[in-house]
Amino acid sequence: MNAAAPKAAKKSSDAKPSEKNTVAEIKEYLTANGIDFPASAKKAELLALV
Repeated sequence: MNAAAPKAAKKSSDAKPSEKNTVAEIKEYLTANGIDFPASAKKAELLALV
């Protein structure tokens, strides 16, 4: 069994990030969906853009 498979499924751009995600994951989601955000934005601010 491939150990990388669960990680790949978790990184779907279809699934909206939540509090469980890291700031980097949220920024990755926003970037992938063409949503602009300030580089200095905090986690709560980023989640508000989702």
